[in-house]
Amino acid sequence: MVEGIDPLHLKLAQLLGEEEPITSTTPVTGPARGAQVELGGSPFEDILGRAVDSLDGLSRSERTANDLIDKYVKGQADLQDVMVETSKLNIMVQLAVTTINLAVTTFKEITQMQV
Repeated sequence: MVEGIDPLHLKLAQLLGEEEPITSTTPVTGPARGAQVELGGSPFEDILGRAVDSLDGLSRSERTANDLIDKYVKGQADLQDVMVETSKLNIMVQLAVTTINLAVTTFKEITQMQV
């Protein structure tokens, strides 16, 4: 069903240390349902690990949508289920592409800063 998403300002506050800081022993729920990701040493490593886990979740969603399409072609699945799953996949891909583009743009801006 629908999973709750933490507000962005709470995540940013945690990363900036304004609330309870995330430590290396704090388990964080990853994109895989029920999976726990232990945080490593550096914040960059943690964020990169979460990004890779998110892309793995996107791949799982793509496989699920493809399986449903195959089942629909064989007459084993309803059109509504296929449409919902492909719509969810479309939204996830759009979010991933937007996030990657923003990260690349931010990285370029940071590297071009005068020190």
